[in-house]
Amino acid sequence: MKRPRHVVAAAVSAAVIGLGTGACSVSDDALSGAPARTTPGGDGPAVDGGTLKVGLDRPFTKIDPADTTLTSMPVMILANALFDPLMVNDDNGAVKPFLARSFTPDTDGKVWKLELREGVRFSDGKPLDGQAVVDHVTRLSKPESKCACAVDAATIKNMKVTGPTGVTFTLTSPNATFPSLFTRSLGYVSEAPVGDGPAIGSGPYTVESVQPGVSLTAVRNPSYWGAKAHADKVVYRVLPDADSRYQSVRSGDADIVWTETPAQLKQASGDGLRTATGPSSTSTMLFNTQVAPFDDPRVRRAVQYAIDRESVEKVAYLGQGKVSDGPIGSASAYRRASTYPARDVAKARELLAEAGHPDLSFEYIADSRPEGQQRATAIQQMLGEAGITMTIKPVDPAANGTALMQRKFQVLDFVTSMFGDTDTALSSLFPTKAPYNFTGYADSEVDEAIARGRASMDPARRAAAYNEASKTIVEDAPVLFLTENPAGFVASSRVGGLPDLSKRSIINVSPAGLWVKR
Repeated sequence: MKRPRHVVAAAVSAAVIGLGTGACSVSDDALSGAPARTTPGGDGPAVDGGTLKVGLDRPFTKIDPADTTLTSMPVMILANALFDPLMVNDDNGAVKPFLARSFTPDTDGKVWKLELREGVRFSDGKPLDGQAVVDHVTRLSKPESKCACAVDAATIKNMKVTGPTGVTFTLTSPNATFPSLFTRSLGYVSEAPVGDGPAIGSGPYTVESVQPGVSLTAVRNPSYWGAKAHADKVVYRVLPDADSRYQSVRSGDADIVWTETPAQLKQASGDGLRTATGPSSTSTMLFNTQVAPFDDPRVRRAVQYAIDRESVEKVAYLGQGKVSDGPIGSASAYRRASTYPARDVAKARELLAEAGHPDLSFEYIADSRPEGQQRATAIQQMLGEAGITMTIKPVDPAANGTALMQRKFQVLDFVTSMFGDTDTALSSLFPTKAPYNFTGYADSEVDEAIARGRASMDPARRAAAYNEASKTIVEDAPVLFLTENPAGFVASSRVGGLPDLSKRSIINVSPAGLWVKR
């Protein structure tokens, strides 16, 4: 079930299964911001009533989990209002049940048994049962749904309803991380939309009014199965410009907004604002390994040795982030010791001479946003010290995406949340036949190690296999890892219930647990 490559941004499920091998246990508060029994320290008692105003960073086209925009991290604060996920992301890459009661594998991870919570209903009163799950996954797997999640659905050989709350999934091949596929589109179980209307979910809010791409007003779902949401209404407005979005919080036009802008995160406390962020974004450089000179790993490694990642972080992210050491992020439970090389200009020159490119020059397609230009300029200066000439070509995100999908680049700036999910990032980006192998990288030992890790139900063996693959990827350098960057929310001091996201590589917040102080 092949999907067009332009849907990459959300084709990759952004969640990581924990290292446990048994049935996942229920956690009522795993969804950040979900109403909890206790309130965060310093917030005082939760306040019910009023309206929460949220600024979104991008327009949405339709209210349906099939829409990849709705299930992107910055917009999941809207998705979580209307739809409940089967599984949710937790600290250090773990995945826990939400609508699911358990998700249990057989001995080899090829057959998985899902058990749902009892008594859950969609907002129109229909039961959210095993058949509803099967119908939802089937709908999103069809080409007409245009859901990037069809890549994940294609790994399911068949589904069988085993009772009112049970479904058995048989996979095409063993996958120890299968439940992580149900944290976004496939997991937001819904009834199909009628015409241009919204899909029907089981979330804490329902749609009152909507202007696609502009705004949406959600009101509390009176028949919600779980803890009651605090705010009576949540009003979402699309505010694509980062500066305008930040100023809307300062002025009180919005209560909470998404940000990835380092200067805003650094400035927020001085403006009397609060932040909730996690290391969910990774800055990288991609090489086109299919064409000279970057088909030679010595040339790629020379560029790698010429870059000081600490300096890149300070220039572009103002000390708000940290260096990235490879495809296994710092918040991942698979994390082991770093094998990433330190800067060594002499080694860079030596490798270039050995490869026959002592005067290497290339074009770098760079992010046109301020931090992207700062990052590119810093790298350009560092490479110059190694005798490498890098010409910066700034482009907007759309042009960057086109060059990426068509592999029309020598070297490309790639900032992504994909590495927040170690399992999916490794299996989707680096194997020879991976759906999003943008660099054209091919190594049979990496292919085997990733496949071995993905199939292993033993957490220690899976971690060992993934680190084996990571070590080779860093050495071959089809991708240069630069920095891990904070992303998340800036909120007014009036907002209560803001969760701690510092250990989350996937930012997934529900508005139900937030309130507006009076």
